Amino acid sequence: MKAWEVARKPRVIVQPDTPLTVARSLMRDNEEPIAVIVESEKTMKFAGYVTWREAIQVTSHYSHLRVKDAALDYPVAYKDDDIEDIVKKMEEEKVYAVPVLDSPDNPVVVGVATIADIVKALMAAGLEPVAETVAEVMTTENLEEYITTQDERVNRVWSDLVYHGKLGKVVVRSKEEPIPVGITSLREFISTGRWYFHRESERGLKTVAKVRTIMLRGAPVATPETPIEYAAKVMVENDIPILPVIDEETGKLVGVLTIYDVARAYIEGAKPGRVKPAKKAALPIEVKPEERVTYVTAETVLQQVLVAKPQVETLIGLSAADIAREELPAITINDTVEHARRMMIRYRTNYLLVVDERGQIVGVVTKWGMLRAIALKGPIWKRRVHDRYFIDYVMDTEIPRVKADDSIEQVALKMVEAKAELVIVEDEQGRPVGFITKDDLVDAYARLQAGRAKVENIMTPSRIGIVHPHHSLYHAVKKMQTFYLDALTVYDGSRIVGVISANRLPFVAYEDAVTGIKSRRLVWVRKLVKGAAKRGRYVKVTPLLVIDATVPLHDVYVKTSDDVVRAIELMKEHNVDGIPVVDEEGKVVGIVTKTDIVRELARTAKLRLERGVTVKIEKKPEAK
Repeated sequence: MKAWEVARKPRVIVQPDTPLTVARSLMRDNEEPIAVIVESEKTMKFAGYVTWREAIQVTSHYSHLRVKDAALDYPVAYKDDDIEDIVKKMEEEKVYAVPVLDSPDNPVVVGVATIADIVKALMAAGLEPVAETVAEVMTTENLEEYITTQDERVNRVWSDLVYHGKLGKVVVRSKEEPIPVGITSLREFISTGRWYFHRESERGLKTVAKVRTIMLRGAPVATPETPIEYAAKVMVENDIPILPVIDEETGKLVGVLTIYDVARAYIEGAKPGRVKPAKKAALPIEVKPEERVTYVTAETVLQQVLVAKPQVETLIGLSAADIAREELPAITINDTVEHARRMMIRYRTNYLLVVDERGQIVGVVTKWGMLRAIALKGPIWKRRVHDRYFIDYVMDTEIPRVKADDSIEQVALKMVEAKAELVIVEDEQGRPVGFITKDDLVDAYARLQAGRAKVENIMTPSRIGIVHPHHSLYHAVKKMQTFYLDALTVYDGSRIVGVISANRLPFVAYEDAVTGIKSRRLVWVRKLVKGAAKRGRYVKVTPLLVIDATVPLHDVYVKTSDDVVRAIELMKEHNVDGIPVVDEEGKVVGIVTKTDIVRELARTAKLRLERGVTVKIEKKPEAK
């Protein structure tokens, strides 16, 4: 591959007498690591270039230096150069970006290329890395040179970046406990002026800032077994020049992966003496055709049981008014999702009403609703937990309504048909007088139906209710949404690993429905540019799998012949929405969930409707 194949148009072009502070500002605003100097933009004749490293040599807001005073004229790339030679030259000279010129005889700028651009081009061309894992190319020598702490003076890091050619440093908890908590690189110095030493124009020196002032909080991490493709993708997408490599068990730093190391992995292969680790990072297993999720009707959802039983028309005998609760915690339409989460924890509830400025109910927020919205709606930037308007994305505005004298079976049917978790109970004038949640129906069933139904008659069978630990989490969430499930059994083919439970998932960062696998977990940090959006930089460089969000329940299960009430008791004990089910031989056959119990109630009401029978439960005098 030649240089012209990876070169791109420069975003910052300046002339020799341009103040270096102006060039620095342009590079910051355009997020461009190189400013090309030309004699005139008409001829584009090359006169030098500056990178982020040269730009931060001005350690104040003001300076008389011009770009020509700090300009580099080597190394450069020519459009017909091989990228292997360019990368070698850039690594030797410790530069991150170079200009691409037409030829030695015609030094006209035709583009620029960074190491990240080169890696991106190799990936786009479909080239597989010669070295497969991070362990084969990561830097482990002189690791202390790549480490800093939050309390270290920023000028010491600045010195290493400017004079020793480092692309960045890993910020660790302490030298004794080297657990990454952030990174600092040339980008962070360019992006903020909080670190300036004030050497140029101002009089005197102010107190030098600490690393914590400019560091990027939340550390991107990889493990030695992480595939190079995933590490490379995260680094080039986010312009991260250095990636901490940690031990998976202890979380402590065992190496760093530089962008130079990644380029080497694609072009040359493993470093001398390195071997590929026996263990490889878990990747999502392919979803088999029979496991793929397709749309199903509400009627199909009602019938998904392992063993059907003769359906009887006997009602439990409770009305909506008998089990309705008079109040629920509420939030306003202007509250944040973070506030909603705190309210759920404070009141130990899975349900919150949403009211407008007049106190009118306009929606409901449930953990299951959060799960659907955060997992499946929109791009990753819409999943910021501190976004003030994000409540619009997680609340449900269509809340089923029932009459006070409706049977709880009719209430359950409305829940199933609307795939809801809460209904509003109205009086004769249509005014809300109470609320019924999915948990209220489950509690009523447990009190009055003991011994009347076996697990096999209401459970979700294995084809629907089981996922593998290495399925993608997006596949699991999509399955739960399609089949109206609030839990899935996680089973690896030999043992029960645990369950995926909707009430434990709402704030996990999921894969994107449009772009597929997401390898990033985001923690939103300070604004890097004044007036700009916050930028997320916590990255785990492995794809998010079912196992990442599993609630471990290794020895917790029910048998198909057990009473359903036994399963309800285990759900409460372990705070999950479902329990794995095994047959008499111990084989895993599915899961029984709270929504399965709601469906069992709904089936009775459905049968009566099909036979033209309508039932109203009269309120008993003693209950008034």
